[in-house]
Amino acid sequence: MKILIPLLGVILLASACSKQDNKVIARVGAEKITEAYLQDKFAEISPAAQEYLSSKPGRRQFLDVLIHERLMLMAAKKSRVASGAGYKTQVTQKEEEMKATLAAYKDFMLTKMWVEDMRGGELKVTEDEVRDYYRKYPYKVTLAHILMADKETAESVYKKLKSGADFEKMAKEHSLDRETVRLPPVMYGEFMPELEDMAFKMRVGETQGIVKTPLGFHIIKKLAQDIENEPMALDRVRKILEKKKFDAYLSKFQEKIKVEVLDENYK
Repeated sequence: MKILIPLLGVILLASACSKQDNKVIARVGAEKITEAYLQDKFAEISPAAQEYLSSKPGRRQFLDVLIHERLMLMAAKKSRVASGAGYKTQVTQKEEEMKATLAAYKDFMLTKMWVEDMRGGELKVTEDEVRDYYRKYPYKVTLAHILMADKETAESVYKKLKSGADFEKMAKEHSLDRETVRLPPVMYGEFMPELEDMAFKMRVGETQGIVKTPLGFHIIKKLAQDIENEPMALDRVRKILEKKKFDAYLSKFQEKIKVEVLDENYK
């Protein structure tokens, strides 16, 4: 009984709120303007205007606006425009857009929740794994790079660099990625696999190349190498290990799925 009385109070309060929300403030023909609808529309108004609209004259003026809008809509529904091809075309286009947006959202949310679920299982990284990795790879390196589309250009640029040409100047002249010559510092596992071992073995100030990756032909220069701060490093390492596990999982999954690139321009 002691549990039942407070529970009944909650139910009665919810019922009262529901009745208040459904309270009819005005009628426009057969249509109703309820308290809930009025409050929803009121919430769309800027805070600066809400102080006036919360007064009695303001509330009346606001209600007049809603009544006016409802009258306009009712008149439009009875007009020739409502059955016209132009209106129907616009609505159909918007419906298709909304369907596409909903489909994209469903795909995004499913993938997001799947990855979050995997973090507690297949992608789970232990503290021991993180600390073992950090002990083995404590460094971060800062690199500059030049990316070229063909090997001939890369060989020409590399030859000039070896003869003393300025790296940044050559990058600005020849790189496909001229806006990002100096790359953000990376730990082992955060860089392109084809370049990673070379980048960490190079001496600071050394230039090496030419290495082919899916992006093109690379020449890199090592600008700095430092030990990453441990608290920050451990968070980065966790993400590195998680990504490695994710890539391995997806690679194994892909073995069951036939993937073909059919357009020659993308091979």
